[in-house]
Amino acid sequence: MESVEQLGPGLVRVCLVGDELGAFRNGEGTHAAAVSESFDDVVVFCLPDPEAGAETFPRTAPGGGLSVPGDRATVTREYTVRALRESGLCVDLVRHDSGVGMAWLDGVTPGDDLVIVAPRVSRSLPGVDRMLAVGDATALPAMARLIEDCPPGLDLEVIAVVPDLAALPPELLPVSASGTRVRVRVLEDCPGSVSRLLGALSESALPTDFAWVAGEAGMVGDLRRHLIARGQPPDRVQFTGYWRLGGPL
Repeated sequence: MESVEQLGPGLVRVCLVGDELGAFRNGEGTHAAAVSESFDDVVVFCLPDPEAGAETFPRTAPGGGLSVPGDRATVTREYTVRALRESGLCVDLVRHDSGVGMAWLDGVTPGDDLVIVAPRVSRSLPGVDRMLAVGDATALPAMARLIEDCPPGLDLEVIAVVPDLAALPPELLPVSASGTRVRVRVLEDCPGSVSRLLGALSESALPTDFAWVAGEAGMVGDLRRHLIARGQPPDRVQFTGYWRLGGPL
């Protein structure tokens, strides 16, 4: 762990460095360097179970996935890759009230070791003319990468909802590159609520070529149904529930 930076109330950036982010060889064979090519790629953090207190070093299972020794306890959590460069891997985390991920985040300090599974490359940005991205605070890292990587000619509308608009650091949603058409609206609402987002979507031109929705699972489901009811083709909606109210975090 190279650094742990407080970006604002409830927002933390952790940056990791290590030789094994590049290509390496171990007892399991040769491993390619970690890559992250899409705006919503995820990296898996392997966290110790706070009740068992065990650190775990997963191995690659013969059929893919992870194999964990039976006498060890581990919990995995997926987080969006904010940036992966030669200098290291950065992940922005949203604090919640409880959970294994939050227990780990409360205690982590620079210099700590962390076992990760290299970023999983998600679906590439579709070749479309118009795109809509909607999400809550947990979707901000993916939205930020989407804005940064927005190809010339793409008409991109981004709508985000956060619990405290005044506390949102402006740099979390970067300025788009020259020559792109990006519109960003950030609203304030309670976590998991869809009321402000539905109001904002009433001003959006739908259907669009492609819609991406991410955040609290119940909210995401409601938004997907709303988009489809407005004429958005189901196969043109990519949706991901990052977390669930009342669920494990």
